[in-house]
Amino acid sequence: MTNTKSAIAVTFTPQEWVDAPFHLDDGADKQLTPAENRDPVTFEVPWEDGTDGERAVFPDKSYEANQLQSHPAAPEWVRNWDGPYYVRTKLVDDE
Repeated sequence: MTNTKSAIAVTFTPQEWVDAPFHLDDGADKQLTPAENRDPVTFEVPWEDGTDGERAVFPDKSYEANQLQSHPAAPEWVRNWDGPYYVRTKLVDDE
């Protein structure tokens, strides 16, 4: 399949650890939730930066996709985010 796409949309979702319901005070019952002070953000990277050697888009939440956090096209606050997060990727239509 020949690709005619020019970019990959990267959605960065910041998260934070919070106490789980009915948690003990030992800190062991934490869960990840969307960060309260930051909304997810989408930015575009060039096709070659968001695909592997087989020209497949990096899978969502994969190590490779998560590395796009440090891409120069990412907003500065994303590049500086030191908390948990995940990344989703998808093709950008040329339409």
